[in-house]
Amino acid sequence: MTARPIGVEISCDGPTGRDDCPHSAAIPAAFTSRTARQVRADGRRDGWTTRRAPGRLLDLCPTCRHTRTRAPEEPTQ
Repeated sequence: MTARPIGVEISCDGPTGRDDCPHSAAIPAAFTSRTARQVRADGRRDGWTTRRAPGRLLDLCPTCRHTRTRAPEEPTQ
């Protein structure tokens, strides 16, 4: 039996980027989306945003994007 990855799940990093999303939101990936980049593109169509933080990306659902507070290590714009 061979195990093969079936894709990735991108979940919301919460309003500060350091805590859990109060809605446990995750991007509903299309069946054809296999990579994180493809899943994030699916999310952008639904109002998700992606921001850079030191060493990683912060993924925010539409709800957390509007209630967002900046994480201490995140650079200011």
